[in-house]
Amino acid sequence: MLIVREVEPHGTGNRLRLLPGDRILEVNGSPVRDEIDFQFYGAEEQVRLRVLREGRVVELAGRRRFGEPWGLVFEPMKYRSCGNRCIFCFVDQNPPGLRPSLYFKDEDYRLSFLHGNYVTLTNLSQADLRRIIEQRLSPLYVSVHATDPQVRASLLGLRRDDRLLAKLEALVEGYIELHAQIVVVPGYNDGAVLLRTLDDLWRLAPGVASVAVVPVGLTRHRKNLPPLRPVDSALAAELVRTLEPRAQEYRRRCGKYWVYLADELYLLAGLSVPAADRYDGFPQVENGVGLLRRFLDQFEAEKSDYPSQLPRPASVAILTGRLVAPVLRERVLPALQRVEGLQVELRQVRNRFFGDSVTVSGLLVGQDLAAEAHRLGQPPDVLLIPESTLNPDGLFLDDWTLPQLEQEVGTKVLAMAHSFLPLFERLAGGSASGRRRAKATQTPKREADSVAHGRPSDTDA
Repeated sequence: MLIVREVEPHGTGNRLRLLPGDRILEVNGSPVRDEIDFQFYGAEEQVRLRVLREGRVVELAGRRRFGEPWGLVFEPMKYRSCGNRCIFCFVDQNPPGLRPSLYFKDEDYRLSFLHGNYVTLTNLSQADLRRIIEQRLSPLYVSVHATDPQVRASLLGLRRDDRLLAKLEALVEGYIELHAQIVVVPGYNDGAVLLRTLDDLWRLAPGVASVAVVPVGLTRHRKNLPPLRPVDSALAAELVRTLEPRAQEYRRRCGKYWVYLADELYLLAGLSVPAADRYDGFPQVENGVGLLRRFLDQFEAEKSDYPSQLPRPASVAILTGRLVAPVLRERVLPALQRVEGLQVELRQVRNRFFGDSVTVSGLLVGQDLAAEAHRLGQPPDVLLIPESTLNPDGLFLDDWTLPQLEQEVGTKVLAMAHSFLPLFERLAGGSASGRRRAKATQTPKREADSVAHGRPSDTDA
């Protein structure tokens, strides 16, 4: 059943006299398990509800006007947890003492549909498959890792073949669009195993619309976990050499590159990230694929709008992850340093919290950012950090808050998303023209990241 938390004054729910606390049992004769069911079965013009209210069943009926919102806020869904024992699961590599939500392993296809979370589909039943196809819950994002049953079982800690390819085939035949990811774990699913996985998925194209190849994320907190090797520069270079020609062949055959490599792989290999057209509209940008290219293109497009000088001298320090720092130093820093009156310093932050092997910016925590800021000596006027280090509630992974970081370092901290224009607006005193220009160049928060994206394997940390 679905529990109503709030009823807004304008909407179908209020006209049908739904009340907070009502438990919706059925819509138009179909049982309701969650909000997705409610929206799907409640899309008709005539609506009939069976509601449990204070211990008795009440039936409500009425007409829903075209385009009228329901005006209902529901209690949050209870999500399915993951029963896999992935040898590289990022949740298992979290240190103790963090907030409880960081230890919850979700494995819920509804989160994949609603928010783009990657799921392995290991707990997907036949009833789930039928529901996904009936309700057109598309697209879905699938952690494949390997299509060889034995390799996949060893990676995910499964006792038997979970028949992934049969599930993918059923979804594709049901016109569900799929986006896949392969987290490369050296010695397990690279080499010939990786090529077989791509061949198996290619046979399901265009239903499998894209495949991301990303490196495994390993922290220093792996006590009692299987020993694993990170993707080093040699393997990253090999992956680029092997997969780029394949991507060119896919493009020749279907009009798009189809397989996309994480930004980290190019940087580890000592290469520049490709041009924007290599990403075919960035279908895997939420997975850290193409974020750096988006940022660099945004930077190139807006840098002519930077002021030639500031109204008063100001100092700024940019803190970022070790992997992307050289790119920013080469491509971004010179343009900022040309602004008269701006003293800018770029500092790469060592990740002591998760360990030196974690070099992406999105996994930096408050205490490590504070430690690097203290090494600056005199606090700058503004400290810039990647917005990707904060969750929607404004928390770092170590539970620090932005105000706590500001208090610790003794200066203003800006979480930068995609643009330096808000920084110049602040330094210039927030002029109207600056506000208009900043607004025009910003993109939605979840679409891009200013420096890099931390991708904790199968979890959305």
